Amino acid sequence: MTPPVVSVVLPTYNRAALLPRAVESVIAQTYGDWELIVVDDGSTDETAAVVSAYGTKLGDRFVYLRQENRGSSAARNRGIEASRGRFVAFLDSDDEFAPTKLARQLALFERYPQLGLVYSDYSIVETDGAAVGSAFDLKFPIARTAPSQKVAPGAFVYVGSLFDTLIRGYFVSTIAGMVRRDVLGDAIRFSEGHSYAEEWLFFLEVARATPAGFVDEPLSIHHCTPGSLARTDKRRNLLRMRELLLEMKRRFSGATRGHFCAVQGNLARVCRQLGHGVRREKPGEAARFFFEALRQKPDWATFAEFADCALRASLPSRRALPCPDGLQSI
Repeated sequence: MTPPVVSVVLPTYNRAALLPRAVESVIAQTYGDWELIVVDDGSTDETAAVVSAYGTKLGDRFVYLRQENRGSSAARNRGIEASRGRFVAFLDSDDEFAPTKLARQLALFERYPQLGLVYSDYSIVETDGAAVGSAFDLKFPIARTAPSQKVAPGAFVYVGSLFDTLIRGYFVSTIAGMVRRDVLGDAIRFSEGHSYAEEWLFFLEVARATPAGFVDEPLSIHHCTPGSLARTDKRRNLLRMRELLLEMKRRFSGATRGHFCAVQGNLARVCRQLGHGVRREKPGEAARFFFEALRQKPDWATFAEFADCALRASLPSRRALPCPDGLQSI
């Protein structure tokens, strides 16, 4: 059996009602040489029945894998291992591809075979149904700041390394990226120890290993899910982002001083936000976060916040400050 050009990896967990929209968006692609790998991460709803119908309809182009619940990163990694395509794209079960998603990205790969990563802009649909046309415009203007060369309408190739820009801030969403399979090899995978923005680490590893390009058009649609923890639990998200940034410091410790400072700056920002979130109710805990922010990126405003919280908590020294929930020492 001839391998497909593209393997689309789609992890899912208890999204039987939303899964058809994602699958249908793959079926509707203007480019047709693909396989769809659905990795069921231990669903307890009607997911198996939904995918069974697609298995009958799509035949060998549809692969269904089931595993015990281990998280989306583990599910994506299993999909990568099972992929047969020269390229791998990723889709979440509550999102969808625009019809030209695969065609537009593959066209850039074909024109510049040295590229190992091509990503794109994407649009966002809010929980109330309101649509935002460009995530780059709304949330990630940094995406367009890196030196690049326009090579076709809406298509760009980086001059230098995407890593230099991406380490400064997140902007490559899971659903936006397509990677040449040989770049991933046996080593580059999603981090199974993190459950928030883990794709940032993944695409940083890819960007460090290969030249990249991007299509400055929304080629995927991210649907915000009502009640999602990503939207409702800000403290949880900040704590998980802090852990991700600490891992980034460890993983890229050999990077340039500028890269390292960028990570420290992001970590300081997250710690300040955590401190501000509890400074009224738990000034001692807030002082601990502000102190960590000072260690990453000293500035007088943060020092003043630290001093105020430490004074109000009657904790004159760092040694006396309690370690807040979910916070490990550096």
